Amino acid sequence: MINRPQEEFSRQVLRQAPWRIQTQATSLVLAVVVLVVVIGALYLAQASATATTGRRLQALEAQRQVLEQQNAQLRAEIAALRSVPRLIGEAERLGYHPATVAELEYLPVEDVPPLPEPTPAPPLTAEIVVPRYSETLEGWLSTRLASFRRDVALFWQQTFGSVEPERDMDDQPEAGDEAAPLEEGAAPDA
Repeated sequence: MINRPQEEFSRQVLRQAPWRIQTQATSLVLAVVVLVVVIGALYLAQASATATTGRRLQALEAQRQVLEQQNAQLRAEIAALRSVPRLIGEAERLGYHPATVAELEYLPVEDVPPLPEPTPAPPLTAEIVVPRYSETLEGWLSTRLASFRRDVALFWQQTFGSVEPERDMDDQPEAGDEAAPLEEGAAPDA
């Protein structure tokens, strides 16, 4: 019987407010229409922007082609202006003409040292062209290790200031093992 009053209440609510169902249906249709309009507007805006960009690209390509044709025309004009017959004609127009033997004058230059005699270079040998390779693995490794130590010290100094990096415990003498440095030729005490 408990179920019966709830059914009655549901029927009564539906009978009293049929406009609610119509309002919900109308709202749903209106929301779909608004969504379609928004999507359509976005599509039109994108299509319009794409078309505008395409027209601008075509105009720029046409402008580039015109400029390339103008450049080619200017190159042809430059080549024509630099031609030897044209330059000779321009020089004659200005009053120049090829010199004859009678018009040539040579200027003597005094106190000019004579050119030195060329000395032949010694013949090239394999030793001159390709120097001997004398580097050993030990030498190369010691060079690389020294370079690495310099780089680490420089990095340490730039990063932490002038404080020296701590040495490994194996490198430091123990407190009771402090020994005076040996002089040359002296043997260590055993």
